[in-house]
Amino acid sequence: MYPLSYRKFIFSLLGVIGLSGLSGVAIAGELQVHEVPVFRIHVMELPESVVGMPLRELEKWAHAGDPAAENALGVAYLYGKNVPENWQKADAWFRKAAHAGNANGAFHLAFAYNFGEGVPPNRHKAVYWWQQSAKDRKR
Repeated sequence: MYPLSYRKFIFSLLGVIGLSGLSGVAIAGELQVHEVPVFRIHVMELPESVVGMPLRELEKWAHAGDPAAENALGVAYLYGKNVPENWQKADAWFRKAAHAGNANGAFHLAFAYNFGEGVPPNRHKAVYWWQQSAKDRKR
């Protein structure tokens, strides 16, 4: 399994998260970089309908079958936001969101299968869910 910091790095490379500002200094070998990007994880991907929603309300909507709330609850479990970090629960919520046609849920599920987070690693399922995510984004 890959550490969470590696997963955040991969998200940043794929452009899934937004660049919130620049700060700090990093040195790599002889190269000195004065500006290091600071990333806000999952801010751009959550729809306005669930951003800032209290956890109880989010759980209520997720249990009622709202795909955006299911994905947001998965993100909460993935990163331990107001709940204990639990990759298995996160993957279960991402799966529900993905099956309901939520592109972000499918994308998170693909990452889980690719890196073995909460589910056994399976590249074929990862590719399938990445393709589903792309199809769902076009709708």
